[in-house]
Amino acid sequence: MKKTLSNAVIASLVVALITVVLSFMIRGHLNWMDVLNSVIGTFIIWAVFIPLVNKHWRGHQID
Repeated sequence: MKKTLSNAVIASLVVALITVVLSFMIRGHLNWMDVLNSVIGTFIIWAVFIPLVNKHWRGHQID
C-alpha cells in the first residue's frame, strides 16, 4: 500500500510538471485548473485503478 501511494504521488508530480510545461508552451500562461485536474486524475488512476487491475489479472493468470 505504501509503495502504491508513493508511486501515485511521484506519477502525479511528473504529470503536473509536464502539464505546466505544455501549458506555457501552448497557451503562454498557466491554467491551474488544468494542472489540478491532471494531478487528481493521475493520482486516482495510480492509487485506485492500477492496483484493482493488477489484483484482477493476478487472480486469473494460468500457469
